[in-house]
Amino acid sequence: MSSSVRFSKVCTTCGRSLQIPVELLGKEICCQGCGATLLATTPETSKLVNSFEGIDERVDRLIQAADRQLQHASTPSHQH
Repeated sequence: MSSSVRFSKVCTTCGRSLQIPVELLGKEICCQGCGATLLATTPETSKLVNSFEGIDERVDRLIQAADRQLQHASTPSHQH
């Protein structure tokens, strides 16, 4: 049974206004006007998706920085 609740999204390729069922939120969809593939998002969910872009790289940089800190802390200091 499909929901009749839909949200509007404008195709970023052709500008057509699409009425998308909420069940497709977060999934790739195809514009019925031009055939372009786009992610079914609302302005609110777009902000959430964009906030997670690049998170893997940021996590990797933090882990590398923590490793350097641990290595530095475990290296005996040479005092004269």
